[in-house]
Amino acid sequence: MHFRTVRGWCLGLLLTLSSTLAAAAESPSQGVVLAAEPRTFAEAKALPEKLTGSAACDLGPGKTPDITVSQSVDVTQATPNSCLPAEVVITQTLSLPDGSRVERRFSIVDDAPGTQLPPPPPRPRIRVRCEARRLKLAVEGVPEAPLLTLEPIGIGAASASVKFRVSRDSEARFLPLLVRDDAGAREALKELGLLIKDVPSRLYGRDADLEADSVAGLAAALERARKRVALASGDDPERSTTPRDVLAPDLEGDRPPLKTGDPETIGEVQPSKGQVQSGAPVDSDLFWRQGRLCVAQQDTGKRMRCYDPVARSWGKAVPLDRGDQSAWSSFPGCYGRILMGTRNVRPPGEPVLRLSPRAVLFWRTWDHEAVVLEVPEGDGPPRLRAPEAEELKKAMLASTGSRLFAEGRFILDENNKQFCSVRRPLGCWSLQWDSPYEDEGSHRLYEARVSPDGRWVAYMRGPGPSKADSDDETRTLVVRSLKLGSYVAPRVLASTAPRLVRTDVVMEKPLWEGPSLKWDDGERLTRARISCDLGQDPRIPFELETQRIVRPYYSPVNQAACGGDGVRMYQKLSAPGGLEFSRSGVAVVGDKQSSEGEVKMRCQPGRLSLWIAGVPDVPALTLAANMGAFGAVRWDLAPETEARLQSLLARDDAPAREALAAFARLVKMNDDARDASFGEKKEEGRISRMGCLSTALEAISARRALADGVHPELHGSLETDGACAKRYGMRALQQRLETATPPLPLSVGAAKDKAEVIGRVLLVPTTPPWPTPGLYWRDGTLCLVQQDGRGQVRCYDPAAREWGPTVAMYSRPFPREDLLLKSMSQPGSCYPMGGRAVPLSEDMLDVLPLSSRASLIADLSHGELSPEFNVIEVPEDAGPVRTRAPTVEELALAARNGGGSASLGEGRFLLRVPKDARSPWLCTAVRPWLCWKLPLESEDYGVRAPMVSPDGRWLSYVRIPWGKPDDPKKYPKELVLLPLTPGP
Repeated sequence: MHFRTVRGWCLGLLLTLSSTLAAAAESPSQGVVLAAEPRTFAEAKALPEKLTGSAACDLGPGKTPDITVSQSVDVTQATPNSCLPAEVVITQTLSLPDGSRVERRFSIVDDAPGTQLPPPPPRPRIRVRCEARRLKLAVEGVPEAPLLTLEPIGIGAASASVKFRVSRDSEARFLPLLVRDDAGAREALKELGLLIKDVPSRLYGRDADLEADSVAGLAAALERARKRVALASGDDPERSTTPRDVLAPDLEGDRPPLKTGDPETIGEVQPSKGQVQSGAPVDSDLFWRQGRLCVAQQDTGKRMRCYDPVARSWGKAVPLDRGDQSAWSSFPGCYGRILMGTRNVRPPGEPVLRLSPRAVLFWRTWDHEAVVLEVPEGDGPPRLRAPEAEELKKAMLASTGSRLFAEGRFILDENNKQFCSVRRPLGCWSLQWDSPYEDEGSHRLYEARVSPDGRWVAYMRGPGPSKADSDDETRTLVVRSLKLGSYVAPRVLASTAPRLVRTDVVMEKPLWEGPSLKWDDGERLTRARISCDLGQDPRIPFELETQRIVRPYYSPVNQAACGGDGVRMYQKLSAPGGLEFSRSGVAVVGDKQSSEGEVKMRCQPGRLSLWIAGVPDVPALTLAANMGAFGAVRWDLAPETEARLQSLLARDDAPAREALAAFARLVKMNDDARDASFGEKKEEGRISRMGCLSTALEAISARRALADGVHPELHGSLETDGACAKRYGMRALQQRLETATPPLPLSVGAAKDKAEVIGRVLLVPTTPPWPTPGLYWRDGTLCLVQQDGRGQVRCYDPAAREWGPTVAMYSRPFPREDLLLKSMSQPGSCYPMGGRAVPLSEDMLDVLPLSSRASLIADLSHGELSPEFNVIEVPEDAGPVRTRAPTVEELALAARNGGGSASLGEGRFLLRVPKDARSPWLCTAVRPWLCWKLPLESEDYGVRAPMVSPDGRWLSYVRIPWGKPDDPKKYPKELVLLPLTPGP
């Protein structure tokens, strides 16, 4: 007799040789097999200790790696003194030609007669072989499981392994299975889902004719079918620790109407000294007695005090008394077993409540399912069954507390702060104890005990994250009320998948139209699916998923200063093939209508079009869908989009420039497309591989620079070689930009020879306006905060060319604290200024505070190398915050009053260091906005932390060896001082 436990069932495909392979009974053409699991302990113990082998696999030109398999069998002998039975652990490993390596592991235990549970059906035999340059995988013993055939589609760019796609004939065999929900289909869906889960699919590489992600498409289709069948049978299809109302917050009326009272702290306790098993205390120090919560005194264990939640008061200490039925709540057994009558039985989950001496309610955390383990009076084997309503109610009333409430209809899962249904339909919902103002938001909860009448719950609150590593085990004892409103469970719970809607708007205008969302409302998430008919097989679902998240913009700390009820909106569109577009923005009630229009979508056979509404002549981003099996798709830029771009780029009028700008904004909503921005590394993302789209984006920015007369030195970033560059005339654009670029207004060349290395630093120091700068100017000297953590500073006198003594920081502080940043939470934050908090987008940075009420803000929405500078100013009265152009006089004044800044040239210029750039750029602070690369060092060095002295005579910076490892001894970081000479 045996009891078998299967571990890691979701690890996916694992193939190994059958026992006949060891005797070479199968020919190589038969491939390899995954033998069915042994049914008995004797069969498992008789397996060879080691078993390895391989089968040849010809998938096309060149040598294809073999299919290799191995199996190991480990036997652990019984130890009678500790009640441990003998156990066989079987580990199987497979390597497929695509380079994947996966495992599965299961154990068969030789439990004593009368203590073993009925084993689940054994896992079936699986055969894998190569035939006609295809990889074929068959689940033998499951009649409804069709043969899976994978075709090679090329060699991956990152490795020499082959990649697969699902063949069309295999697709035709699978489609009928996906719509069935009978028992045979359920078993087939389960085994096929495990089989296909870990087979890598996507083919990366620019030169691929087809990026067929059909293997992932099949895996997703099997998972959707599994969830549909599970939902129809009353199971919880998600098998997730995330509650249903968090997965689908827009489901109306799905959550049972559970209300909990405010948490009441009634004392501090230590964890129970008795055994505690996974949320089911054994001899817990917390228990309910006659409507009161009793706590065993932990000093002696012989007395107790009880708390009356109605009177809200503690009683006197009395002798410990758990009641006549206390034995029913005790679960001790032999080494992890549970005592059922006189038998020690391996538990099928977490013990929750003893229903009788021979029946215990268990909670299966993974399946979100409650089962009753029951042993008969005689010698028959134990059995598992569904709980009955009356026995739960009776056991709850007779208990000293449990995790059940509402007459046994629901169970608390304090570990995940949720409650779950005990009987079908199965599901879990949040306790809603995690909002920002809830005491339980960041704390773990322990030893939850619901009163027998279900009116109260008590638990221990663990320490916060800041004390998670503390040795102090003191926990807060909390009690709160429970009340379930009128609730009738549906026959089948609604699916948590996004609802299907019919609309052409996939992103709304970033405007909150009220009522306003306050910080204590949490966040609001809306998801939806949009059916898209591309003319493919109608049996294959092809849906776009949209997500709209509205979350509070302000935190409770600065909400009083954040007038206007601002909220942040994030919207995302996801399409098959890994294509995503997203945008975020801040909307404030009372704002004028946003100029950013809705993003709309149109589906046609073989085409998906996106465009921004409200802009005349804006070209649609039309993508051609190259379809594979199971909705797999590779997107390519449609020819009509390129033709439309060509015609607009040939025009120089304002409407054409506005249409092109709107098109560029749409494309850059895709993360891959942002890599095509100037000054950033161009990765091989999905968008940048769509024809000449990335080149078109460069051409659009270059045209804008020529038309507006700003940032003409962008020509240094243009790609002028290749067919795409020729198609868009990039070389001619480069020449026009070079001609329009004025000379650098700073004589760096003559001064470079006068640069002086004045010291070394371990780390690049922060500079103003960063709070607590590590490098700043004071009284004509450059002060460096010592990086040994002792709070000292040393200053360099450029006139005397020598360092002064090391002194305490308080004797040489930063001269003007009001000219530093007010917050380090930028970008995209509620920025404090002048007693208020001003919303700044993620593309807006404070580069030069002018006073406590005004700052010079750099708008980088057009790119790191295309900054636009404006002053945001808060008036002294209650008037609105205003944005205006800066004046050189106020910039020069702020630079002179501070302790170093990015401003030079009497306020006319600013230093900018774009992300990942080697050298800084010099940009004009007022219109027209122009930028020049500042060649301070050779290509061997990068420049960081550039800062101009208040008098504008000196430029300091840290030069770092470019492309070298961080080795201070071999590649030191040097502090450099350079005299500045104004240009013409």
